Amino acid sequence: MNRFEVESTLDHLCKPSLVQIQPNLYAAKFDLMKIVPARYIVEQALKSGALKPGGLVVESSSGTFALGLAQTCVTLGLKLALKTGPVEPIVAWRLRHLGAQIDTVESTAGNLREIQEQRFNLVRQTLADVPGSFWPRQHDNPQHPEAYHAIAQSIGETLGKVDVVIATIGSGGSLFGFARPLRAANPNLKVIAVDHNLSVIFGPTSEKVYPLCDENYVPLLGMGSDIVFPNVAHAECDEVHWVPIAQMINAVHELHRTTGLLVGPTSGAALSVANWVARNNPELRVLTVFPDHGIRYMNTVYNPQWLSERADELQRSWSEPELCRSPTEVAGEWTYFPWERRSYEEVLGHPPVSRESRVSEAD
Repeated sequence: MNRFEVESTLDHLCKPSLVQIQPNLYAAKFDLMKIVPARYIVEQALKSGALKPGGLVVESSSGTFALGLAQTCVTLGLKLALKTGPVEPIVAWRLRHLGAQIDTVESTAGNLREIQEQRFNLVRQTLADVPGSFWPRQHDNPQHPEAYHAIAQSIGETLGKVDVVIATIGSGGSLFGFARPLRAANPNLKVIAVDHNLSVIFGPTSEKVYPLCDENYVPLLGMGSDIVFPNVAHAECDEVHWVPIAQMINAVHELHRTTGLLVGPTSGAALSVANWVARNNPELRVLTVFPDHGIRYMNTVYNPQWLSERADELQRSWSEPELCRSPTEVAGEWTYFPWERRSYEEVLGHPPVSRESRVSEAD
């Protein structure tokens, strides 16, 4: 055995494992992927003077980015104020235990845009009240995708040529953060985005989905969105898949059954697509990304009672996706569309639209 490398806690938390899933399929497996941009953005702010030592970080986030900020801030001796939507009890406990102050805007406060704007207004008010406080702005900060470049470059150097990269999409940071350095090394790299059936990132999808997808869009997923964020670079995508929640859950169960790896359902979406691509293209080297550990989902995805109550829905399975003619055809099935590096407007014929009736956020 080689000698152990002594790491700081942040270095340890930010480093993924590189796991071989199939002969030609590899996964960058994170316990909490969003700590990578959280740390990078905060440290860049400290270096530039935009944030002073011991200062206050304020952000609108309820999920994994909030956790990444909390772990970063407690390690670096910074204060953290979060303006959130409803937060899972386990996540809320962790955030407070790590020293974060949480202000919640309830889902009954209005439609999606109104709720988002209330949260952003709370951020702006804190910035005005606390001179020197810092807003990371994960959804439109170009440092978000930039944070993953070094990891992607290291993986590329380890594997050699990567032919396909497959990752879930939300704010857009991780997929394009991985893809850009890999495409610089291989201009023919195929970039595949994996989305949820109710998300509008790649078009106004139908609301005709299975009940399991409708029920768990918000509580289970760190992917998809009802708003198209600025860090999503549509013209860098070659293909898009929309994966139902039943498929995601069955995929992570099969991964655990065959390997013992415990990952979240968002990883199951990426894994479903990656397995299909790798199986049908054995000559290609495929990289996918698992964004979080499964421990957060022990009350749901890995809970026998929760699964039993949804057994009928979980019996649905897909061995491969269906090709659709337009993203507007996406409904409840596993579907894919050849995006072919086009802009949103080139594919849909209009600017991005949000869904007002639903409250969710890939944060």
